[in-house]
Amino acid sequence: MLQGAGWRTRCLIHRRPVPDADENVDGDLADPASLHGALDGVAAVVHLAALTHSRNPKRYDAVNVGGTRALLASTPASVQRFVLVSSRAVSLEGGAYSRSKLAAEAAVHDSGLPWVVVRLPEVYGAGKSEGVDDVIARARQGSPIVIVGRGDQELCPVHVDDALQALVASLTAPAAVHQTYTLSGECMTAREFAERTRDAVGSRSTIVAVPRVLVAALGALARVVPLPLYPDQLARLSAPKPRSAGDPARDLGFASRTLDVVLRSLR
Repeated sequence: MLQGAGWRTRCLIHRRPVPDADENVDGDLADPASLHGALDGVAAVVHLAALTHSRNPKRYDAVNVGGTRALLASTPASVQRFVLVSSRAVSLEGGAYSRSKLAAEAAVHDSGLPWVVVRLPEVYGAGKSEGVDDVIARARQGSPIVIVGRGDQELCPVHVDDALQALVASLTAPAAVHQTYTLSGECMTAREFAERTRDAVGSRSTIVAVPRVLVAALGALARVVPLPLYPDQLARLSAPKPRSAGDPARDLGFASRTLDVVLRSLR
């Protein structure tokens, strides 16, 4: 999508080269020296890298905060736009990941660069095997869908293509400089999302409610045992989510297709 908008792309390699990128360069946010030269000649930076799951809360700060600071320090003053892809889950109450993303935003604000922060909600359609994509996959397979407690946590899912269009626009939109945007689709509870997904794809999946107290206990145990969840996931899911400080529809042309329309195309 960046190339379609006329950008030439250079991607920082983490584990493997990025297919279809115009250039791939070696570098590691945990090794500031490796970033020297990686940003030479770039006009804009889109910072997508982040650690999203860890059993050690200190790792979030090391990667999400320390890595962002290292990238900022390596970004030439000539860069016309630095876009930080953040999370709608930023919150002091959302656990270690949420706090680290909030601190990363603060580092960008203090950088002196022309910055934009775009907070993503629950994104689906990118082929992931977790979160809302997992719910969709389970519904399509007719497998049970698990929710926490009453499933009253708020979700505002956005399809990946709709989110990407806004991110591309954030690189050039004049009004976006020094703005923070929270992208949001139609908001609903986790239970409503499960039910609407099931109905949209014509599934017979059952919805299984796991007591919140059990999830909390398993989350605490996950600090030392490799369970299929992480210690801060419940806090991240349940924490109050901030609203946008800007207007992504006006400034970035952001529009989110309705969940039902997108999901019916998967049938």
